[in-house]
Amino acid sequence: MKLLLNFILSISMFLYGIELFSNSLGNIETRIKTILENYTNSPKRGIFLGTILTSIVQSSSIVMIITIGLVNSNVISFHSSLGIMMGSNLGTCITSWITSFMSKETISNSLLNMNTYIPILFFLGLLLYFKERKRLSSLFIGYALFLFGLYQMQTTLHPIMEYSWFKELMNCLKNPILGILIGVVTTCLVQSSSATIAILQTISNKKKLTYYMATPIILGENIGSCITTLISCIHTNKNAKKVALSHLFYNIIGTFIFILLFYIFDFFKLNFLNYQVNSNSIALIHTLFNFLSILIFFPFLNSFESFINKIVKDKY
Repeated sequence: MKLLLNFILSISMFLYGIELFSNSLGNIETRIKTILENYTNSPKRGIFLGTILTSIVQSSSIVMIITIGLVNSNVISFHSSLGIMMGSNLGTCITSWITSFMSKETISNSLLNMNTYIPILFFLGLLLYFKERKRLSSLFIGYALFLFGLYQMQTTLHPIMEYSWFKELMNCLKNPILGILIGVVTTCLVQSSSATIAILQTISNKKKLTYYMATPIILGENIGSCITTLISCIHTNKNAKKVALSHLFYNIIGTFIFILLFYIFDFFKLNFLNYQVNSNSIALIHTLFNFLSILIFFPFLNSFESFINKIVKDKY
C-alpha cells in the first residue's frame, strides 16, 4: 500500500510539474489563442503549429482544449482544427524523448543524465523566487518537479514490478488487444499520455519488454488521451464537438491501421517483434506512430472531415 501511495504521489508531482511549467510561460492560453487565430488558415500550418506549441507547453490536452474553445467561439473553423489536432499528437512525443534521457540504463554519463540537473533547477527556481521573478521561478521549479516526479515514479515502480499481480499483468501484454486496453485505461486514469509512456519506459528498463508487448500499449494511450478532449466538449456547439470526435476517431482509425499491420507482421513471423525495447525504442515507436498517422491521413483529410460532419449531423 505504501508503494502504491508513493507511486500515486510521484505521478501527481510529475503532472503538477508539467502544469506549473506550462503556467509559468505567462498568459499561455491568450498567446496560443492569438497564434492559432492568425496562423491556422491551412491544415499544413495547423500541423506545424500544433506540433510546436505542444512541444513547448508539454501538453496536447492544453492545445486541444484551447482549440475546442476557439472553434466553439467561431474564431477558427473545424477544418482548420484538424491540422492542429494532428500536430498536437506529434508534439506530445517530445516528453517521451525527455523521459528516455532520464534513464541511467540509456545514458550512463552523468553529465547527459537529466537527473543530475534536478537540484540545480530547484536552486535556480528558489533563487529567482526570492528575487521576485516568480514566473521564471515557476518555470525552473515546474521543470524540476516534472523531472523529480518522473525519477520517483521510476524508483517506486522497481519494487512494484516484483509483485505477482504485476507479473500476471505482464503476461497480459502477450495479447495485443489487451495491451491496447491497458494503454487506454491507464491513460484515462492518470489523465496523461506522457505519464503512461513514462511508466512503460520505466518498465522496459527493468523487465524484458518486446516490440510485440509494448507497441499495443502505445497505440492504446493515444486513444486514452482523447478523454480530456471529450470531457471538454460537453457543453459546446456542434463544430466544437466535431473537433473532439475527430481527435477520437483519428486515433482509433490510426490504431486500427497499425494493429492490422502488427498482425500482418506477426503472421509472417517477422523477428523484430520479439526484439527487446528500451526507453529510446518506445519514444521512437510513439513518434513514428504519430508521424506516420499524419502522412496516412493528410491525403484523405477532406474525406475524413466529411465523415465527421456526417456523424455529428446524424447524431445532433
